[in-house]
Amino acid sequence: MPSRRSHTKSHHGCRQCKARRVKRQITCSFLDTGSEGFPTPPGNATAYDTSTPKSFDYQLSDAEKTRHGPLPTPKTSSPLTTVQDGPGPEKRFDILDLELIQHYSTRTYMTMSSRLASHAVWRDTIFAEALRHDYLLHALMATAALHKATLQLKSSDAYAEYSRIALAHQNVALAGFIPEVSKPNQENGIAIFSVSLLLTIWAFASKRLPEGLNNVKIDFGRGESSPGVTLPLHSPTGDFIEVIMILRGIYAVIRETNTWLQGDIEELLRYPRSEELPPHSQEVEDAFSTLRAAVDDPQLISLWEGDDRQATKTLFLEHIEQLRDVSRCRSVVEWDGHIFSWLIMAPPSFIHCLKASNPFALVLFAHWAAMFRCMDHHWWANGWGYNLVIDVSSMLDPLLARYMDWPRRQVGLVYQGNGGFDGRRLP
Repeated sequence: MPSRRSHTKSHHGCRQCKARRVKRQITCSFLDTGSEGFPTPPGNATAYDTSTPKSFDYQLSDAEKTRHGPLPTPKTSSPLTTVQDGPGPEKRFDILDLELIQHYSTRTYMTMSSRLASHAVWRDTIFAEALRHDYLLHALMATAALHKATLQLKSSDAYAEYSRIALAHQNVALAGFIPEVSKPNQENGIAIFSVSLLLTIWAFASKRLPEGLNNVKIDFGRGESSPGVTLPLHSPTGDFIEVIMILRGIYAVIRETNTWLQGDIEELLRYPRSEELPPHSQEVEDAFSTLRAAVDDPQLISLWEGDDRQATKTLFLEHIEQLRDVSRCRSVVEWDGHIFSWLIMAPPSFIHCLKASNPFALVLFAHWAAMFRCMDHHWWANGWGYNLVIDVSSMLDPLLARYMDWPRRQVGLVYQGNGGFDGRRLP
C-alpha cells in the first residue's frame, strides 16, 4: 500500500483523482494533506511529524448503531462508510482506518511481544479473527492509534488526534466486547481472548497519554475482593495496582476461553521451560538472600503482628522464591513478557497486602518493578519500572532502606545516606 506521503506528491493537481471525486461526490483527503505527509517511521528517533490526521470525523454506520445501541462516546464510526456511486450503494474504508490497519499490519503487531514466533499470530491469526468480529478490529485500530501517538511529539496536533481516535476506537471495541466476555463460546473465544490481551496494552500505555484514555476499567466479575486501598491516590503504584487487576481479569478470561484457544493462537500461551532460562548472576542471588533475611529481621517484627503472623511470613517466603524463578526470564529477550506471570498468578492475599501498603509487600514489589525494566523496549511499558521503584522508595520507612538497595541500584536512583531517595539517575 503506497504511503500517504508518496500519494500526496503524485496527486497535486491530479486530473484522474479530481475526476474520480466528481463522479463519486466525495472529498479526496490526499489533496488536503499538504506536502509534509504523515509520521516519520520508527528508527529515526530525532525526526517527528507534527501534522494532524485529516479524516477523523468518525461516524457510526447505521448497522453499528443497531448492533451496539447509543454510546455515550465521542464521535466514532464503523471502519466502513457508505457512499453513492451510480445506482446502488458501495462500501469503502475511511482513509484513516486504512492507515491504522496498515500501521498495525506492518509495525504495531511486532511490538505486542518479543517472541518472533508470536509475531505471525498477531499479524495473521488475530487479524483474520478481527475480520469476523468488529469489536476486535476496532481494538486493533485503537492499539495502532496508541502506537502512532507515541511516535509524535507530545505537543503536536497529531499526538492529540491519534490519542483521540484511539479513544474512539476503544469505546466502540468495548461496547462490543463487554457483552461478549460474559458468554465465551467456540465462536467468540479467540476474539475475547485477543481483546483481553490488548486491554493490557491500553492499560499500560494510557498512563502515558492524555487523561481521556484512562477509562479502560473492566469489572470481570471474578469475585476478587480487596481490603481498603491505602496506597496514595493517582500514585504510580496505585495506578499500577489497577493494571494488575486488569491483568488478573485477563487471566480469568483465559481460563474461561481455554477450551477454544487451539491452533496457531496457542503460541501466545507458551511458557518457557526451566532449561530455556539461564541461572541468575551472583549479584541477583545475593539480593534474594537479603530479602529472605528481611523476613526474620527483629527490627521488622511489627510487620508480622497479629493472628496470621506465621502465615504472612510463609506467604512472603513463597513469593520470594516464585519471583526468583520467574525473573530468570529477563535474561532472554523472547521470554521477557513472562515477567507478568508473577503478578498474574499471585494469590489474592498477596495482592491485598499490596493494596493495603504492607511495607514488605512493597519491598518485594519494588524488586519485581526493577526487573520489569526488561520490558522498557516496548513502547507501551517503557518507564514503568523506574517510576514504580521511585514511588515505593518514597513510601517506605527508613528502616527498610537497606532492603531497597538492589532495586534502586537497578534503576539508577541515588541514595542520600539519610534514609531518603531522590529521582536522579546515577551518571
